[in-house]
Parts: sequence; structure tokens; C-alpha cells
Amino acid sequence: MSAEKLLPWAKPLLLCSTLTQATIYVLRPMITYRALELDANPAQVGLIAAVYALFPVLLALQFGRLVGKLGEGKFIIAGTFTMILTSFLLVFSNSLLLLAIATALSGVAHLACMVGGQTMVALRTPREGYDRYFGLYTFSASLGHMAGPLLATLVAGSDGALPKSTSNAFLLGASLSIAALVPVLSWRREKPSVAATTNGDGTYSAAIKLVKKPGILAAIYISLAISATADVLVVFLPLYGSENSFSPYAVGIILALRAGTTMLSRLFLGRLSERFTTHQLLMWSTLISVGACASMAFAKTPMSLAVIVFVAGFSLGIGQPLTMSLVAQKTHATERALGVSARLMGNRLGQFIVPAGAGLIAAASGAGAVFIGLAVLLGSSIFSVNKN
Repeated sequence: MSAEKLLPWAKPLLLCSTLTQATIYVLRPMITYRALELDANPAQVGLIAAVYALFPVLLALQFGRLVGKLGEGKFIIAGTFTMILTSFLLVFSNSLLLLAIATALSGVAHLACMVGGQTMVALRTPREGYDRYFGLYTFSASLGHMAGPLLATLVAGSDGALPKSTSNAFLLGASLSIAALVPVLSWRREKPSVAATTNGDGTYSAAIKLVKKPGILAAIYISLAISATADVLVVFLPLYGSENSFSPYAVGIILALRAGTTMLSRLFLGRLSERFTTHQLLMWSTLISVGACASMAFAKTPMSLAVIVFVAGFSLGIGQPLTMSLVAQKTHATERALGVSARLMGNRLGQFIVPAGAGLIAAASGAGAVFIGLAVLLGSSIFSVNKN
């Protein structure tokens, strides 16, 4: 990354982003393990994972309008505070119903943080700095994604194929969220960077007009496929590990490895963007991801799975910041928050539908078959890459 001095809002945002993303990556694998402790079957694991994205699908566009009225900073604060409450609720989630409710709440909290953070980057970054600041923002997320599973497995411990204490991991999530709140509390009095426009169109009508713009729908679908794949890996790698008697430590390291190589890809994104076009980067990274996901189904040892996940993490990491940048470039400043939210709504739609389907596939054919399904999903997004 460039040594150029960061804009004043960037450091607090990046620190908060790292800690909130670490929280989510502490909570989500441990939610799967808690579900297994409660004797959930693979289909129920998939449904609980899908619930994470249910309310975000319904709320994403409304959040896009609200962030333009309340301000990005307030949204980030609200999301982080809700994440603290969710972490404590998970400690006491001793039934699948309560676990599903807490999981849904964590999805809403994460959405608020993402809408606020991505809108802040989109509105406060000069146009020529989009690749750099979206790269830094997604890098901070990957850093959290890498740290979260490692910290969670260390705190939770291991008891064969299950952790000793998922409650300890949920308490860790609460601590990380509290720390994330500290650098951004001063934003509670900030006004929106760009006030939302008031016109005769409703939120959904405005969103439909927006996605009709050239390139927007393609970017949203590519983002949907990549985010759904990454999300399913977080939820189903613990299940796959449990089926194959991998210890939680091994699964935690593999999840951290995926995030670490994603982070690595984003470090080199600027250089890659100088040598290759956006179309070329999206095309080749997607093709490599297809091959890697399909290969996971045949990995029967932690080491072989780790090697494949290493490759998948790098290739999956390239697409997300590029789709963020594409949406920001193709929207006007007054509609950028809505554009960010439309993209996030697509992500959450994929994260709702795909895990539920993956749970049914796993129930019928085992968790390995889920990875073949992910390869097919990513393969379908190649057509969108061609249209982008």
C-alpha cells in the first residue's frame, strides 16, 4: 500500500472494521459448533446460517436511505453496540430457536456496520483514491477475519471434534466489540457526509432505477456469488471438519488461512490493477475460485484442505473490493449510499438462499457436496463478468 498519509476518518474506521469483523468471525463458526452441541442436523445448521442474512435482505435498502439521513458514523456506532448485545445473548442461547434469534440479530448488526463503513469510504474518498481506500477497508476486514477464528479456537479450546466452551468464545466477541466502539464514539454527533435526496420515488423504485444502470447489476451478482461462497465456507468448514474428525484448532487455522490469503491478495490489488484490467482480474480470479471450491470436496486431511483454501482465499479476495469500486464509480454521490446498500442486499440475499440450500445438500450428500455447489455458483457469475 502507498505510504501516503491517510485521511483523518480512515484510521478510526479501519480499526473499528478490523475489530467488528473479528467479532463476526469469532461468532459465526462458534454458532455452528453451538448448534452441533444442541444436536442440530446439517439442514438445521444451514437454516440457522441463512437466518443471519434474512433481516439484512429486508432491511438493506432501507438502511441505505437511513444512513443518508442519520450519518455513516451513527450507523457504525449503532451496529457495533448491537454486536455487543448479540455476543452476550449468544452466551445464553441454549436452544436452537434462541440461537437462531441471536444469529439474526448479529446479521443486522453486521449490516449496519457495513453500510456505514462502505458509505463512508464511498463518500469521503476522492474518486482517484477509490481502489486504495476500498482496498484498505477490505484489508482491515480480512485482518479481522484472520484473527477471529484463531482467537476463538484459543479461547474456546478443543474437546475432540467440538470446542470445550463456545460461551468463552462468545464472551471474547463481546470484548472485541466493546473495543471496536472506542475509536468511533466521537462520531455520534456527526452529520451525514452527503444528505440523502428527497424525491417522489420510494426506496425500492429508486433502487430498481439504480440497478438498471450499465454494470451495476453485473457487479451486484458477482459480489453475491463471492460473498455467499465465503459465508458458506465460514459456516460449513466446521461441519466438514466435524464429519472428518478435524479438531476445532485445525478448522480455526484453516479459516484464518483463508482470511490471511484474502488479505494478501488485497495488499497486491493495486499492483495487479496496474497490470490487468478489472475484467481480466474478475475473470481469472473467479475461474481459480471455481477450481479451488470443487477441489475442497476431495480434501480428506487438514493439510490438503489448507492448501486448497490457501488458493481459494487469494482468488476470492480479489473480487469484493473491485465490485465495491465499480458500484462507487458508476453512481452519483447522492445515490452512492443506496448503491452500496443494493450491493449489500445482493450479498445478503445470496447469504440467505445459498446456506439454506447448502444445508439441504449437506443433509443429503455430506458437507463435501456443498463445495461442488459453490463451484457451480461461482461458475455462473462468469457470465456476469463478461457483461461487466
